[in-house]
Amino acid sequence: MNDDRIQRVQIRQPATANLMVDSNDKSKGTWGNFTINRANSLLNGFFHRVGATEIVLEWLEPNIVNGVNDATVATVVGTAAPINISLQTGFYTVAQALNEIVFQMNTAIGANNMEVVQFEGGSVALNNTANNAFSFSSTPLSNSLSIFSATPADTLYVIAPDLRPYRYIDFVSSQLTYNQKLKDASTAPMVHDVLARWYFAWDTPPSLDALGFPILMGYTPFVVRRTFSPAKQIRWESNMPVGQINFQVYDDAGALISTNDNNAFLMTLQVSED
Repeated sequence: MNDDRIQRVQIRQPATANLMVDSNDKSKGTWGNFTINRANSLLNGFFHRVGATEIVLEWLEPNIVNGVNDATVATVVGTAAPINISLQTGFYTVAQALNEIVFQMNTAIGANNMEVVQFEGGSVALNNTANNAFSFSSTPLSNSLSIFSATPADTLYVIAPDLRPYRYIDFVSSQLTYNQKLKDASTAPMVHDVLARWYFAWDTPPSLDALGFPILMGYTPFVVRRTFSPAKQIRWESNMPVGQINFQVYDDAGALISTNDNNAFLMTLQVSED
């Protein structure tokens, strides 16, 4: 091919700028529902796109909270009264939660009849060595541990427990998604236009606890950074400055997270010409 026929086009990469957000810079509110308000606009410029390129989540919210998801009632055949079980607020693996439940049951019974058994092959069960049948009432704790059983038995297998406080959370800012014409969708009943969604799942296989159950994200405190490539590109009108911004964090049930203020997050928002 004749080189003279090759048309060379110079490409200019669109200019970008970053808006760095720290939930600790909030003017008022909690980490999951706050406002950042400055005397001057946070961003001025003729940009057309906004995208959350990275988030650092600083997580200090216990997965067991007293008065919320800490209690259940055990009934043991031969025991005069039901056994009220309550775990203190804290971070628990499945093994730690099961061992604490067994300890409280044995204390109430006055004998070490209850035990956690790990069978060859990896199966785990709660067992009564006196062959007295037992059961647990249906509560958030017993359901999360998969130990709720309406029918008493002397052995209760623990299958696929999940003590995560949330399966995912959504970061939302109605000011930043105001100009978004292509709306987000979800199979959930409640839908928000989001900046990003954080899934409570490790990028690599998780460590295992003493009973061989995975230590899922949220069983322990953590500080984790995630990048989003490509980040969701949110349409923006170039003649609109970014002034006061509200941020909200919603849980997997669509409820606003506003009670715990130990957590924090950092977010990089990239704005670009195109």
